[in-house]
Amino acid sequence: MKKAHWLFPLSGAAYGFAFWYLIDYRWEDDYLLASLMTFIAGLAYCSWFAIGVRRLRDDLAVTLVLPLLAALQVLAFQHLVGFEHTDEAAIFGLLACQALWVGVAVGIWRIWGPLQTTVLPNYPDRAALVPEIWSIKLALAFGLVGVGVFWPVFYALCSLLMLVGIDQIWELISEAYVALPLSGAAFATGILIAREKSGLLIPVRQVIGGMFRILYPIQASGLFLFLVAAALGGWEVLLDQDFGVWWTVMAAAAGLSYLLFGAVQAGEGTTLFGRIADRVFRFTLWMAPIFALIAMATIYIRVREYGLTPSRIYAIWAAVFVLMATIWLSVAAFGRRQSTPVSLRRAFGHIAICGALTAFIMHLPFLDPVSISARNQQSRLSSLTDWDTADLAFIARNLGMPGEEALAELGAAKPDMVLPLAELRSYFDPDGDRMTARIDNIPIYPSQYQIPQEAVKTLLEGPLEYDRRFCRTAGSGTGAPNQCALLMIDLDGNGMEEAAFFTTRDYVDIYRYGTEDNSWQVVTSFFHDQNEIDHEAMLRDLANGNFEIVSPRYSDLLIGGARWGQYR
Repeated sequence: MKKAHWLFPLSGAAYGFAFWYLIDYRWEDDYLLASLMTFIAGLAYCSWFAIGVRRLRDDLAVTLVLPLLAALQVLAFQHLVGFEHTDEAAIFGLLACQALWVGVAVGIWRIWGPLQTTVLPNYPDRAALVPEIWSIKLALAFGLVGVGVFWPVFYALCSLLMLVGIDQIWELISEAYVALPLSGAAFATGILIAREKSGLLIPVRQVIGGMFRILYPIQASGLFLFLVAAALGGWEVLLDQDFGVWWTVMAAAAGLSYLLFGAVQAGEGTTLFGRIADRVFRFTLWMAPIFALIAMATIYIRVREYGLTPSRIYAIWAAVFVLMATIWLSVAAFGRRQSTPVSLRRAFGHIAICGALTAFIMHLPFLDPVSISARNQQSRLSSLTDWDTADLAFIARNLGMPGEEALAELGAAKPDMVLPLAELRSYFDPDGDRMTARIDNIPIYPSQYQIPQEAVKTLLEGPLEYDRRFCRTAGSGTGAPNQCALLMIDLDGNGMEEAAFFTTRDYVDIYRYGTEDNSWQVVTSFFHDQNEIDHEAMLRDLANGNFEIVSPRYSDLLIGGARWGQYR
């Protein structure tokens, strides 16, 4: 392999140029763009990690087959579902799952090792998959380090050349068609160093394992306090949150398991935390399944009320997988046939294989989250007498071609209740976001100002539409009328007020009205100088007129018609 070292930077440059071409080239039809980029990304990964493991013929077959399967899966999704009018969570989940199952598949190929020529059995040790995954991740990190080192050094060199009038080199490499190949070559060189000096990764993995062993009991203690608080009445507070909390609870379960995944990947000791501490540790493993069950309960509440959506299907898949994986880990830790680290590594190896299979299966044709959501929403609406236009608009905007088919069948059943597809995609539900405060509930101080009222209404309906979602306190749900205020005040002394919209956030944007084009523009943002602020007291001060304009510490300068000002 040493004779082929030059192939790494050369291939990195080629992949970088290919990405530039696909991104920069103006395609008349970008139907194949996503699948082509998936194939190139998978080909780059497999060529750097799957070649040099077994016979070259077998390595090349794996290097071509895995990216091809991933590209075909993306192409099938685009053909059957489409990327237009499809929930972004589904598209991100599709691409993330391709990276997951291809990455783990290459790790499995690497631990399989060369064919045995002795009487030893020829099968991979699943426990070896855990450190192998970490080695691959560290090699990718070394690739990023290579890019991070190359550009500062090269920029410094070009800066020296520019001092003597040679600036053509920097002008050339700053072009995207040169910069991306150079970045690809630097990235591949970093991976090459990590692969050739694999012995250096062992102490790095041991350091990471040691850090995770310190963090695990800290995280476990915090989650235990969370469970105690939930048992003492915090469960009702949790469910009262209008924002979906399933991902927070899921992150707690997955994060605890990931810390354990890092803690067991290095070291050959018979215990993980010590002989006595391991007994306590085994019982902490049962907290992650509890958190997964809590996440499933919060997801079920939303599904029961509003049906399935792509994000909820991903949540269900993740919750079920984390639940089964954490139970598997708990059973493995209580086993007595092997030491705790070895048994956990083997369990994590099986979990990684199952995760890769799950990521592949859940995006097969007609099993993808978008198709399942469309069928579920169609079935849910068919069982109802009255159909909410907002539900139909959600199907039209977020469920792609399966949503279009569902709407066609619903329209055939009740043509008078289903609007045309274009109208559904442009439909605005005035009551759809109960977190957004109504305009007539927002006080404006002072009551008299020079800017036309119609212009102020335009500001609240347009630029401040998103900001009105913060007219509430945490957990209030619908946004009380007194949780935000609009202050009209002349801050620059030009005789025309600027608008400052105060919400529950710790900063406020300042808008200036342009009389020429009747539009509002953000000119600056204000931040308060206190660690915490009494929001209700601030609103009372605004209502009582308890505010004034304070001059800045340093004024701007006007030199020969050129303005020198502070960064605002």
